[in-house]
Amino acid sequence: MTRTRLHACAIVAFLVGEWSRYVWGWRAAGAAAAVAGLALGWFAWCRDRRSICVTAASLACGIVAGTVWAARQPAHPSAPPGARDVIAGEVQSVKVTHRRTEIILAVRREGEGAHPCHYQALVFVERGPRVDAGQWVEADGAFVASDRAPTAMDILSPLELFDGRIRVLHRAPSLGERVTSWMASGMENVSPADEREPIHLALSMVFGDAQGSLPQGVSSDFLAAGVTHLLVASGSNVGFALDMAAIPWQHMFGRACSRQRRLVYGAYALCVVWGFALVCGFQLAVFRAACGATYSIAAGMCGRRVHGYTVLWSSACMAGVLDPADLLTPSMLLSFYAAFAVCEADALWHRTFSGRWARAEEARASAAHWVRRTGASLARAFILTAVVDAYMVPVLWWMFRQWTPYGALSTAILEPTVEVLMPVIVLWSLMAGVAHAWPWPPIAWCAEGMSRVGGAAMSAVLWFVHLVASWHGSLRSLAPVPFAGACALVLGLVAVAHARVPQRRG
Repeated sequence: MTRTRLHACAIVAFLVGEWSRYVWGWRAAGAAAAVAGLALGWFAWCRDRRSICVTAASLACGIVAGTVWAARQPAHPSAPPGARDVIAGEVQSVKVTHRRTEIILAVRREGEGAHPCHYQALVFVERGPRVDAGQWVEADGAFVASDRAPTAMDILSPLELFDGRIRVLHRAPSLGERVTSWMASGMENVSPADEREPIHLALSMVFGDAQGSLPQGVSSDFLAAGVTHLLVASGSNVGFALDMAAIPWQHMFGRACSRQRRLVYGAYALCVVWGFALVCGFQLAVFRAACGATYSIAAGMCGRRVHGYTVLWSSACMAGVLDPADLLTPSMLLSFYAAFAVCEADALWHRTFSGRWARAEEARASAAHWVRRTGASLARAFILTAVVDAYMVPVLWWMFRQWTPYGALSTAILEPTVEVLMPVIVLWSLMAGVAHAWPWPPIAWCAEGMSRVGGAAMSAVLWFVHLVASWHGSLRSLAPVPFAGACALVLGLVAVAHARVPQRRG
């Protein structure tokens, strides 16, 4: 077995042991150990002692880690269904119906003594105060036993049912909330009164819409256009933060060629990555990307290059060690799968078009060559986006029963646009914040100029998204697909992408 496959096998064994023990207890851990025993039997038949030792040790370490996490913060409620209980946590989403309100709550405290815990609950409330995503609430009532058969998502990410009353908890804002609030207030001071939506859209594209500050109509348009991921801080945002932080470093210190410079720059990059994750409130996608960036930066400090798949596996391992309860939640699953789809699309491009791309780079520089190169870059962006969108269809079909036919087109147009606008948004927010704190006329003029440019750009993005969302059939509802069917579709896509097509000679 190669080192890369052994690395992946060890991570899978560790995560299976930890998650099964932590979420479902000793019986699930025993079942995982039995499945691992079959794999160990295969390795023994192949006389691969190294794989046997690594897999067994990883599985044992995962079960131990799951046991520690289960004692520290349980993943299930301690009160049985029907018994009175008190839970508290952060609101993830709110759905208002005619008779009641349904609140997805990330429960972090339970019982009168506010014991730590970590699970999600669907709280049913008939009457109560109005709550929004990002607020902390306390619910008083009782857990309800579900009367339906558990689905695959219920097994991967259990959702407890709770019926009761809620009250809003007033707590001090986090660092990320204070930073975004400071930027938003400064941007509103130097902008016209009717540009509130572009301001919140700009901040959501950089830090994510964790607090639900965007209007429902804007969120619905982004959903119908297939570009909801632009409103969520993800791995691309972490990469953008690293690129922005590398600019002053290279101007002051140059490239990190020596070992000492690599170590210093690695420490600097780690501070940037986790500082950005702190400002974003450790949203799951940012947390996963920060774990992957940490592994990649550590490899760079050692003078080594790592493959995208290796970074993905390593980020899963780090996320499992630091926060196993959220490892298989829908948000984290989508983040992992989207990163896997990007790796698959990039690998498919290199296998198919890398030779042509290299020959185009070696061609003589001219106006025609520049046009061809620009067209090839645009074609590459569109093809990669189409491949990623094709990979996402089965998962989105299984999770949300939705499909956005124009998602690939709108993503191919908007993602490069947003990457270009990111520096404009950052300069706009920083200049507006500085002008709000220090109203010196030259700074105020610069802030107003950046506000006009940024507001016009965000208004153009909103117009384009609304245009795509208004097209016929932009958001289609699909019939339910079983988990096995979604897995079969994904495996079929992987098989087609890795199929070897014989090359014509002569």
